[in-house]
Amino acid sequence: MTPQDILTPAVLALALVGYVTCFARMFWLTFAGTAVLALLISTTFAFSPENFPYWGAGACIAMAAAYAARFFNVARNRRRAVGKEQHSGAASDVVIDGTNVMYWDGEADLRTLRSVVDQLRGKGMMPFVFFDASSRHHLGDPSLDEKGFAKALGLKRNRIMVCPARTEADAFILKFAREQQLPVVSNDRFGDRAQQAKGLKLIKGGVAGGRPILEGL
Repeated sequence: MTPQDILTPAVLALALVGYVTCFARMFWLTFAGTAVLALLISTTFAFSPENFPYWGAGACIAMAAAYAARFFNVARNRRRAVGKEQHSGAASDVVIDGTNVMYWDGEADLRTLRSVVDQLRGKGMMPFVFFDASSRHHLGDPSLDEKGFAKALGLKRNRIMVCPARTEADAFILKFAREQQLPVVSNDRFGDRAQQAKGLKLIKGGVAGGRPILEGL
């Protein structure tokens, strides 16, 4: 076997790898370059019946390279997405007793609750917020619904629950937190539901200088 017999396949393989890489990084530019090259070759190597096998082989190589480049890009993007997710980490959920927290700075105020929500999100925690049905009246806006609370707090609608009238939000909060094994942000001691609250992590807090202070994170 001569050196040429060894080098020729190696050079062709490297050329094919380079061709696939060009398709992966600059698809349309490579496609246009391939078309121009084919037109130039056709001036000396005509599209005649005896040459069809060669032109067909060339077309198959070009299509195979384009497909390989697409597969490479999909796999690369998937690896990047997984790596980004692993790097950033998924946000951990937390339950907020919205009716309790909105009073932390004295009068009922959604801005107080929003500041707590924002602080938790800044720490990588995504809240579920529960309200007593009476909360909207305490805020002076009987028209507030789950969609309105979600907009005011910068959360998705499925992160808000306004409990039915003549029920206590505590029961819903503790049941949900226990089922999902989530901590609860509230200054309520849940004394009348001590058994339900037993074992749950409680995060207490307040407002100082206009900023929320959370204890037990």
